[in-house]
Amino acid sequence: MSYHTGTASGSASTSSSSSTSSTTSSGPEYTLTYDEKVRGWTSFHSFIPEYMTNLNNEFFTFKDGQIYLHNQESAGRNVFYGTKYDTEIETIINDGPSEAKIFNVLELEGNSKNWNITINTDIDSGHINKDSFKTKEGFHYSYIRRDTSDVVNTELLSVQGVGNIATNGLDIANFTLTFGLVPSTIAVGDAFYTMVSGAYQKIGDIISITGGVIGFSDFTYIPSPGDFCFAAKNPLAEAYGLKGYFATIRLVNSDEGLVEIYSLNAEAIKSFP
Repeated sequence: MSYHTGTASGSASTSSSSSTSSTTSSGPEYTLTYDEKVRGWTSFHSFIPEYMTNLNNEFFTFKDGQIYLHNQESAGRNVFYGTKYDTEIETIINDGPSEAKIFNVLELEGNSKNWNITINTDIDSGHINKDSFKTKEGFHYSYIRRDTSDVVNTELLSVQGVGNIATNGLDIANFTLTFGLVPSTIAVGDAFYTMVSGAYQKIGDIISITGGVIGFSDFTYIPSPGDFCFAAKNPLAEAYGLKGYFATIRLVNSDEGLVEIYSLNAEAIKSFP
């Protein structure tokens, strides 16, 4: 938990059990909501009013000399002083904190699946795009996808070594490379790499495999005979989850209509070394 020192001003909303205040400090500025029912601060808001007050059960704020009326159902939600904001929720899933887990699937219960989600564990990172959710029996499901930065993460099972290019195995004219043996896990569509001066260099995407010969539509980098090569599957297409002891999950929704989320569940299995 972080604390910010500074000054604060606030006003209670008579139409609910919550009150709102704004803080100013040397750090980030927030508008906070305090809920008397739970006796705690429940929300951080991005809009910063100059003054807040209540009149006849209505909540008003002032900004740049203008007065604004809040909590109007006819107005677009998350639009403050003409600026559109996203709804953001962040939570932590930490069941079995002493066990390493693999987080595979997220399940949302709510009236919308238009959530873009980022997931970070203490080991891995990944995401879910809102278009990935599928609805079944009122729940929204999606596999957790890895980030594109994981494409050459050699610690993952999606990266497979192939071997060294044969002595006469480089055919620049036909865009092929020949190896003594191509593992059965290598497939068309995999990205192909070699190591150059300590850095990974992409050779191209595989379009054909015939025996020990791998074909490409073009070479983005021309390797040399004897170079060691490996293949990497698309991390966005592979659903092998994220490893970690806990997961920090951040949900972002840009809808202006009513959006409700009732629960967030993660499917995780124990990771065995």
